[in-house]
Amino acid sequence: MEIVSRMKRTVGSKPKNEARQKLGFYLVSQIFTQLINFQQLVRSMGEFIGHGKMFRSDILLDAVGLALESMIQSLMYDRYDFEAQRTRIQDELENLNIFAQEIKIKSLYPRTIKLDLVVNSPPKDLTILSLEALLESVLNEPLRVVVESRKSRQTRIKVYSSNLFKLNHSVSYVGKDGSKISGDSYLCENFANGQTLLAISDGMGNGEIAHKESSEALKIIKCLLSFNVAPKKAIQTLQELKQNSNADERFFSLDLCMIDRERSRATFYKKGATPTFLVRNDQIEMINLSQLPVGVINDQPIDHFTVSLEENDVLVMCSDGIFEQYPDMADLQRLILEHAGQSPKLMTKSILQATVNKHRGKIKDDMLVLAVEYLRTEVVQHKIA
Repeated sequence: MEIVSRMKRTVGSKPKNEARQKLGFYLVSQIFTQLINFQQLVRSMGEFIGHGKMFRSDILLDAVGLALESMIQSLMYDRYDFEAQRTRIQDELENLNIFAQEIKIKSLYPRTIKLDLVVNSPPKDLTILSLEALLESVLNEPLRVVVESRKSRQTRIKVYSSNLFKLNHSVSYVGKDGSKISGDSYLCENFANGQTLLAISDGMGNGEIAHKESSEALKIIKCLLSFNVAPKKAIQTLQELKQNSNADERFFSLDLCMIDRERSRATFYKKGATPTFLVRNDQIEMINLSQLPVGVINDQPIDHFTVSLEENDVLVMCSDGIFEQYPDMADLQRLILEHAGQSPKLMTKSILQATVNKHRGKIKDDMLVLAVEYLRTEVVQHKIA
């Protein structure tokens, strides 16, 4: 009996050591990723300010400090400490009178969480949703909880990262007079916390200068958000850099959409940007916020608007080069609905081509249209015994 027990301990130690080794490699990779993001942030802020321009060093240092603080907090988070998280989960369960005989942690990596729980005589009023909410508060990520089986007084439960939804997106654009260089820039970035950033920035004027300003602005926003800086704080930081760090009287629009894929919601932030169109069940809704462009007024409050998403929803974002070609907004809405059943790639190409054709191929301004489709990755039945 003692030999068997010793063999079990020996066999069990190898996977544990391998898991810790993989964890070590993962954490090192995260450190390098964060350092690369930090390097990109500093470089983009330098390009955004411009060579030889007057700027307030305290604004620049505040932005750097904000990123460093978030990076340190992220690296110090004990989420990946298996023992600490096992103890915390057990304590949180006991607060709800749920007593776990076994908590087996297979993975704590973002978007790939896997847990097995064996619970003794769970309370009769315990629901999947309440258990999901508890574990999500511990692991800081949307989860999927499945009751695998019930035998005698034991209930076996499996917990996974949710990963039930995905986004398909596409963008089509053209510069003024058919130029390959456009003052309109766009960005689509997935973050480890399950959120996706969709963004458009329209620089003042056209050509290389407008493109550089709008693209560097989006890089700064992306880097700050990668450090888990709140979107409003990231936009405010960009406004302060623009207002206090550049002598040129230029401005640009900023159109941000943060999509929480697993919680099925989209939050919009708009600074001098055109409306976003939400297409659902052959109906269209216009989402608009009246905010001045970045660079006009520094202390204007940053508004936001959040909508719930449903499966197969389509969001369409565009620059003012598209928007201004439709004096009657109903014409643009009809065009979007006409192509709503197509893939995002075909949809954006069709909308752009139709807009160019309105003036017999004459392109009076930079034009950009971005479409994203919200889809379910799989159909999962939550089994409740």
